[in-house]
Amino acid sequence: MRQREEIIKTWLDMWLGQELLPLEAVFTPNVHYYEFQGRAYEGIDEIRRWFNTWNKENHVTKWDVHRFIHHQDTTMVEFFFQSENTQGETREWEGIYLVEWNGEHKIEKLQEFYCHLPHEKPFA
Repeated sequence: MRQREEIIKTWLDMWLGQELLPLEAVFTPNVHYYEFQGRAYEGIDEIRRWFNTWNKENHVTKWDVHRFIHHQDTTMVEFFFQSENTQGETREWEGIYLVEWNGEHKIEKLQEFYCHLPHEKPFA
């Protein structure tokens, strides 16, 4: 479990540092990656292209993991995310990664879910 957590932290650190390290250490070649807005990336080459394109206009300023939950070949990651774009606009949200692993501790599928911030209390 510790190895899987370190792999996920490596992925998040790439975004924080805007430095793409070898993706083959994190993902299977045919990984399926789904962002919360509905965008889908199939394979390492698409993830690399997305990473490089996104980081031209944006910068991740914070990506804090709250906890990992492991069950067999699946890990759930609860986190807080914050970014800023080149116009100075800040985005932040709470999210969950649902990660599926292959037998070699590489991510073969990652789905992202989020909760908009700030939270609204309609009955408060």
